[in-house]
Amino acid sequence: MKPGPAFAAPAPEACQSMTDVRAGVDEIDRLLVALIARRQGYMDAAARIKQTRAAVRDEARIQQVLDNVRAEAEGAGLSWAIAEPVWRTMMEACIAYEFEKWDAK
Repeated sequence: MKPGPAFAAPAPEACQSMTDVRAGVDEIDRLLVALIARRQGYMDAAARIKQTRAAVRDEARIQQVLDNVRAEAEGAGLSWAIAEPVWRTMMEACIAYEFEKWDAK
C-alpha cells in the first residue's frame, strides 16, 4: 500500500474505540468534501471550455477514468466493489452538473 497523507485521527489498525473510528471517518469525510469540491470546479471549467453540448458526455473519458481509478484502487488496497459504484455515481452526478452549467452559458 502506498503511503498516504498524514492524518490527525488514529490509523484504522490503531483504533481502540468507536470514538477513534468515528474521528477517522469524520476526518476522511472533511477531506473528501474538499477534494470533491475541487473536482466540481473542473466540471465548471469543462463546461466553459467545451465547444458543444454533445462533448459533455464522453464515454471514452468515462472508461479512462474508471481504468485509472481501478489501478489506483488496487495499489491502495481499496476494494473495487466499493470504488467502482462510488466513481460511477460521482461521474454521473458530475456529468449532470456539467450539462446544467453548459446549458446556462
